[in-house]
Amino acid sequence: MRPLSLTNMLCAGALVLLSNPSFAHGGSYAGPPDVVPPSPGGGGGGGRPSGPSGPTTGNPSGPTAPAPSGPASGTPTGPSTGQPTPSGGMTGRTTGGIALTTDLSAWDLWWEFNKDSFLHLKDAVHRSGPETGSLEFYIGRRMTAFDTLKPTDNQIMNDVLPALKKAIDATDQRDIASSCMIAMAKIGRDHPTFKLVDVFAKHLRRNDQEVRETAALAIGIAGIPGATEVDLLIGLALDNQAGRDAYGGEVDIRTRSFAAYGLGLLAHEHASAELKSKAMGALAKLVENDRISQRNLKVAAIEAIGILAPGTSTPAERQVLVDAVQCLESYYDKPLGAGEMLIAAHCPTAIAKLLGRTHELSGHFRDRFVADLTAPNKQKKNNDIARSCALALGQLGLPVDDKSSPGAACSAVLFDTYVNHKDAQTRYFAILALGQIGGKQNRALLVNTLARAKGLDRHWCALAAGVHSFLARRAAEQAQLQMPDDRMIGELLFKQFKEESGPEIVSALAVALGLDHHLEAVGAMRERLLGDLNKQDQAGYLCIGLALMGDRAATEDVHKVLVAAGRRTDLMRQAAIALGCLGDKTAAEYLRTRLDEGNNLATLAAVSEALGFIGDRNSIKPLQDMLFDSDLGPLPRAFAAVALGGIADRAPLPWNAKIKANINYRASVETLTNQQSGILDIL
Repeated sequence: MRPLSLTNMLCAGALVLLSNPSFAHGGSYAGPPDVVPPSPGGGGGGGRPSGPSGPTTGNPSGPTAPAPSGPASGTPTGPSTGQPTPSGGMTGRTTGGIALTTDLSAWDLWWEFNKDSFLHLKDAVHRSGPETGSLEFYIGRRMTAFDTLKPTDNQIMNDVLPALKKAIDATDQRDIASSCMIAMAKIGRDHPTFKLVDVFAKHLRRNDQEVRETAALAIGIAGIPGATEVDLLIGLALDNQAGRDAYGGEVDIRTRSFAAYGLGLLAHEHASAELKSKAMGALAKLVENDRISQRNLKVAAIEAIGILAPGTSTPAERQVLVDAVQCLESYYDKPLGAGEMLIAAHCPTAIAKLLGRTHELSGHFRDRFVADLTAPNKQKKNNDIARSCALALGQLGLPVDDKSSPGAACSAVLFDTYVNHKDAQTRYFAILALGQIGGKQNRALLVNTLARAKGLDRHWCALAAGVHSFLARRAAEQAQLQMPDDRMIGELLFKQFKEESGPEIVSALAVALGLDHHLEAVGAMRERLLGDLNKQDQAGYLCIGLALMGDRAATEDVHKVLVAAGRRTDLMRQAAIALGCLGDKTAAEYLRTRLDEGNNLATLAAVSEALGFIGDRNSIKPLQDMLFDSDLGPLPRAFAAVALGGIADRAPLPWNAKIKANINYRASVETLTNQQSGILDIL
């Protein structure tokens, strides 16, 4: 049971569920379409092994989604399996033998990978606020935020954690075991009577590949910085003697990859320069070792380095940062074949995460990535590289207020890339980067471009404009400055919203209006929401747009959508998440009443996962009952564990949000995201 699959989709920490849910690693969901390109040679696919020299791969005990291997361009090489997408469509549906494909350059793929930091769902769910229909609700009175509905420490330590331990000890069923491990890891605290690492480590020897790699990842998600945990992850990632002793033989590539991600996650959570340096040393060996060609392991190490988050306050912290950046640049500089070019494409975005806009080294890499966009040499003339450079510049570029601004040249190159580059995805990432960089001149550029854009370009321009407004407003709030006047953006978005009827463009405009916080559009958005619920993808994104605006006047209408969704599970989940964002305290109660629908797995899965996102402490008891209900099958019980882990999660954002953010998901590998079994596919 993979913790949930592929870009945890839709709404504030919520993800898109399949109509026929597939479990993997403790809660996979069907996120965006498969984006894993075939291995062109030299990079090493590193898919599921047929069996390591230690434990062997077990056969799935329940239904799982196929793991397709379509090309990065989004055009399948053969008939597709018909996997649901985040927006409710299907990738590779077949009709009379003709494959209908989802365009992987669609705007909502980026949104689903990056939405968590915009929605901050947990903050809204735990915040005290007025109930729907209360006097405070109608007069809009501002309430002091405090965690009235957050689970108490007593509940987590005495109810949830022991229940998950009891469940995992009582079964060998893979879905329940995987779900319980990820749920316990989200809590991230040892119990007085047992340590998490001891619970997870014994599953490293299980005769089931999924359970083994989930156990390795769970050690990292738990984030406990003990010597046992750190040394075990390093041993597994490097396949050294300590790792083999724990694993029972040679560690397979998938488990090594999951251990590398886990090592990065654990180091990210703690400020210790010594810990980060130790993790960096191990991860660098994986990147620098020329004998290791498996792309899964290399990409895992690069992405793990990118999230180390070393500080800059002390010489030791600064040294970790320098070592990390030098390691990534050194690999990026290598003469690489087609297989390894995909791996190298992860370096620019990882470097950007490490440095940000203002570090003394940021200028050097701005120049490097600008050069690789404008005049790439033979080794860098590659769409994966170009896409990553555009994304990285969105995090490295400086705001542009006029032509004399220090960041003007960088933004000019990004705009030229949007206008002239031959690869559509690179163009779209470039215009989005301008929205992320911001500044008055970029804002004007976005408005002018949005006014003229057609087709998919307009979807991306709308998203970029909304992101610009959101980030500008956030920056002003943090600096305690006057809110910027972005009415040009909001008015243009609203004008187009009123003129359009196609579900895809309406969805993009709805999210953009929400990001822009253009409250004048609320009435029209609510009217369209209730007027056409049959377009469930559009209705779902309208719910999200209203939630982003934070206008509680929309709560009643979104609640109607939740009830009307019935067994349209994607819409139900999105409406529930929107209500969580709006601070409604009745959505979780309504979802709990639907837990009795045990005869419909899709509904049960959607309800349980939605409860994991928006559930409060009142949801714990019914979910515990469900976890131990022997009349239920293993998947419903596993979904209950997923929900318990979501409710008790110690972190404000999903554990993998730090990896998903601004990643070049088009340069993917199987253990990163493939719609089922990658770490970005895990709830």
